Amino acid sequence: MKAPTRNPTSSGGVPRKRDYDRRRKRKRATPRKPSRPIWRRPVLLGLVVLLLGLGGSGGWVAWRQGWVAEAQAHVAEVTHHVLRAITPFKLADVTVEGRDYVTREAILAALNVKAGDSLLGIDLEAARHRLEAIDWVASATVERRLPDTLYVTLKERRAVAIWQNGNEYTLIDQNGRTVRASRLPPGADRLLLLGGTGAPEHVGDLLLLLAYEPQIAKQVRSAVWVGQRRWNLILKNEVEVKLPEEDAVAALQRLAKLDQDYRLLSREFGVIDLRLPDKLYLRKRGSADDPPAAATGKQAQSKV
Repeated sequence: MKAPTRNPTSSGGVPRKRDYDRRRKRKRATPRKPSRPIWRRPVLLGLVVLLLGLGGSGGWVAWRQGWVAEAQAHVAEVTHHVLRAITPFKLADVTVEGRDYVTREAILAALNVKAGDSLLGIDLEAARHRLEAIDWVASATVERRLPDTLYVTLKERRAVAIWQNGNEYTLIDQNGRTVRASRLPPGADRLLLLGGTGAPEHVGDLLLLLAYEPQIAKQVRSAVWVGQRRWNLILKNEVEVKLPEEDAVAALQRLAKLDQDYRLLSREFGVIDLRLPDKLYLRKRGSADDPPAAATGKQAQSKV
């Protein structure tokens, strides 16, 4: 005898729904919206328009860099004002050690500070770089001296020569760098005086030339660069020595030998012309209108 077939029904006589029927209905009730193509999405579309408006990648970089620089400047300015308002260490004095040639105005301009600035907010490394950018400064250090002092130490380049023009002095180092000074530095009376257009650019060659004959170099008071090609030396006893354009070293060595053998530089001659390698022209002191005496070879020795 077969068991009776059961028809699953609810308590009210309505047939029960199977589980898969519920799942299918739930899926039909919440249909998914079709997704838009990526190129039609508003955010990306707006970004593309912005890039095109700024001229592609170059415009984007320029805009970004400009914005970043402006933001950094604004933050730095706000930080500066905040530090200046709340810091207990405010700048009241700038002390400089080792300054002989560089002007006070040039140092203050390089430091870019003023009274009342926050001592803690000063960028010491940037200040040092700006100081060392001054032509006559070889190296510099910048320190904070709490509570209110900025301490600067300078190492200036060594002057080897000087130009004087009225009340203005132009100092020259061995590399030809020049700087104007409002006053003469200590020991300026021992500096070599230079004259002639273009002399600073050739001062290194002159020092090398004089190094060949130290005894002559000790007697040189000034030097004039003549015609952009050669030197005239003025000695401390007012003797003028005219050197040639070429092979000036040999001419200077010749002068040293003549002085050693005949004490030429302490004689009555005011001008010694060495421009020709096989001749020696001499002019006595006070005889500027007279033609100079000339001698060659052994004859030169007898006249000397």
